[in-house]
Amino acid sequence: MILTPPFPLVEEPGTWDELTLLAATILLEAEAEPPDGQLAVGSVFRFRAELLHQTIRQAVLGPEGLAYGDGHAFEAASAWNDDYRPMARARLAGASDAAREAAWRAAAAALWRLLPDPAPGAYFYLNPELTRRIRGGTLPTWAATPGDATKLDREKLIAVIGRHAFLAA
Repeated sequence: MILTPPFPLVEEPGTWDELTLLAATILLEAEAEPPDGQLAVGSVFRFRAELLHQTIRQAVLGPEGLAYGDGHAFEAASAWNDDYRPMARARLAGASDAAREAAWRAAAAALWRLLPDPAPGAYFYLNPELTRRIRGGTLPTWAATPGDATKLDREKLIAVIGRHAFLAA
């Protein structure tokens, strides 16, 4: 078994080093996904950071680089939204060794390009089924077919890995 460090749960995630923040984000956003899906989630944030000339921290948490106390209820990665804070901490604290290891591996591979991006050029990702359930049957405008908010925009679709769809901007 490979040992991975625990996540620093008492500190603001915006103060964590970028590898730790990316690993935690991958665990929270894609824990149940296959390794390629976890790598693709991490690669989305690396791609956004490069495209927007931001740090990984800013790509994950927004321009302020803070999850909490930044005046924004919603962050670039929904796992860091203010209303999800207690759940995020509980999930990170209770993550299995295997789940933590998978997230750390995916984060390192995405951050340092150790493996090819399985969804190159993806700027967004979402679980369409879960998103529709949360949003009353619709998808966000960046993911939806123009004129039909219930359907995924196939023209933007780059890949489907596990339950996540990866889309271009």
